[in-house]
Amino acid sequence: LIVLGGLGHVVLRELWEVVVSTAHGQRHRPGGRVTALTLHARVVLITSGILIVTGAGLLVLTGLGPDHADVGSRIWAGLFQSVTARTAGFNTVPIGALPVASLTLLSGLMFIGGSPGSCAGGVKTTSAAIYFAQVRALLGRHSEARLLGRALTGDVVQRAGQVFMLAAGWNLIGVLLLAAVEVPGSGFNLEQMVFEQLSAFGTVGLSADVTPTLSVVGRMWIIATMFVGRLGPLTLATWVTSGRGARVKHPEGRVMIG
Repeated sequence: LIVLGGLGHVVLRELWEVVVSTAHGQRHRPGGRVTALTLHARVVLITSGILIVTGAGLLVLTGLGPDHADVGSRIWAGLFQSVTARTAGFNTVPIGALPVASLTLLSGLMFIGGSPGSCAGGVKTTSAAIYFAQVRALLGRHSEARLLGRALTGDVVQRAGQVFMLAAGWNLIGVLLLAAVEVPGSGFNLEQMVFEQLSAFGTVGLSADVTPTLSVVGRMWIIATMFVGRLGPLTLATWVTSGRGARVKHPEGRVMIG
């Protein structure tokens, strides 16, 4: 249920159409076209699978507490937490007692979140895949970013970059604010503040056992972060900056980089 809720309605509908057409022996649509998954669905499924498997494997290596000492128990616990960290917020291990490496890994999974059109928050799996494709294109000196043999338009790449920058900026401000307003002697660690901030942004619901002891300002910020995480940083920024476009075009300039 957690995985299905994080895939998105569009992907679920495509999967259902493929299953139904296969069950009836009709793998072709009207007009002779083969019923196949779109690029969006394939990117969502592959990225989600990579995050689940990689997250589970790394959690098994970094540790999940003393209650999961044997290998079998650690694998199941790691798999469950890898899945739930991206949207649901259930936990089978004491989150507050996890090692710093495990908390950091879960924070990364919460930052990415689920997929577009789903019940999950975060920057979304497709944005992460597009951003990775853009970085790979830059490092490989390719003229275009590609995913699964398809070229990505400049508009899509730009919007993915905007989502990442806005999300990173909001969460950085949030961590700084929490570090400033919380009582110095409260015992909060930096990794716990990062975890709380990203859990709220990803609308996950996990906590490192510090949410009940946050100050009023800290709780108000967490509420605001959950609201932004549910709307999406790009949606909120578009709403705030919506209006008439610039009527003046400035001359271009060149600046050295690196």
